[in-house]
Amino acid sequence: MTMPSRHAWFSSCLLASLPWLAGCADGDAPVAVEAPPFVFRSLELEQKSSTGQKEWSLSSPEARYELNRRLVRARQPVGLLFRNGKPSFRIQSDLAQVINDGEKILLEGNVKLQQLTGSKLLIQGDRLRWRPDQGVLTMEQRPRASDQESRISASQAELQQTTNELTLTGTVQLDRWSTSDRNARPDSSLRSGKAQWNLDTGLLNAKGPILGQRRDKEGTVLEQLEGQSLEGNTLKGEITVQAPVILRIPREKGVLRAKATTWVFRDQIIRSAKPFKADLDRTTIRGESFRADLGQSSVDVNGACEIRQPGEALKAERCRWNWSNEAVLAEGKVELRRDENDQVTRATRLEGTVGKEGRISFTAPGSKVQSEVRIPTEGPEGTPEARPQPNPVSF
Repeated sequence: MTMPSRHAWFSSCLLASLPWLAGCADGDAPVAVEAPPFVFRSLELEQKSSTGQKEWSLSSPEARYELNRRLVRARQPVGLLFRNGKPSFRIQSDLAQVINDGEKILLEGNVKLQQLTGSKLLIQGDRLRWRPDQGVLTMEQRPRASDQESRISASQAELQQTTNELTLTGTVQLDRWSTSDRNARPDSSLRSGKAQWNLDTGLLNAKGPILGQRRDKEGTVLEQLEGQSLEGNTLKGEITVQAPVILRIPREKGVLRAKATTWVFRDQIIRSAKPFKADLDRTTIRGESFRADLGQSSVDVNGACEIRQPGEALKAERCRWNWSNEAVLAEGKVELRRDENDQVTRATRLEGTVGKEGRISFTAPGSKVQSEVRIPTEGPEGTPEARPQPNPVSF
């Protein structure tokens, strides 16, 4: 078979030949009878570019060729995709139809595209439409791609053979596991809109809305990340969610609002170098940047840490909050102000715990503390106004 500037060859063992069949109708006029298909014990198809480099090959242990329709039906086909003359993907399925001598190829039933280089990604689905002349392979039914750590699924997946660019449409979901047991719930998941993923470079771009979640073994959401869009690199194991970004910690009723935020999913780290604001019931935390270690259930605030709650405010160079044990730490030029009596407490380090309604109580074990308290003016009888005696280092 031939196509413009391309060539395809069949090499096979022919089991049935095409007999001449003729009949009569209305006198001596011959009537064409559709020829029975050629049946091949084995089939080898191959296509080369105009420069002679292989572009793809396809083989089958059993095939039928319908001459009039220029259609090949093959069972258990196995093939190779080539890139720059070298194998890049191995392809197989239960059935195949080669239409118009290779213009289109339809693969159906347990379709597998196994990447032979790079991350060895496996793309699977139930039906694949392949246009060899355009180098486009479209997985239409239940497309999913997986490696040793993760699986990504969508409504449709389209692979560009020349660029190794995979376009995912519909609702795109990325699931990741920390173990090899794929029957277990994924540790984390990420949903997005249309996504483009380069399998060579690992570059990933996706439209929103973005929803990322980390769950425990029972499926309870531990943390949830929301954003407008994302960009990242799967080879580096990180994605950046674009602003506005919201990080929720449901068990602690915590909500953190930030700008562009990066999720290093292999290490379960979420970080941002931009200013943020976090609300914990009646407590508000601000800072110039943050780094949350999801595995350790802690978040570090670096630069201009500020913690405010009714009647009190704390400032420090850096803070840390561990939401598993409710411990809070403030370090570096710590200043604690209370509205009551204008009390000001200064220290190099204060430790605290989160109590009821998200209220934080601080102490300064082993640290030098300096406190200032405004003394109220005397009342009309010359006696000091009644006032409580505050603890200078706790609230």
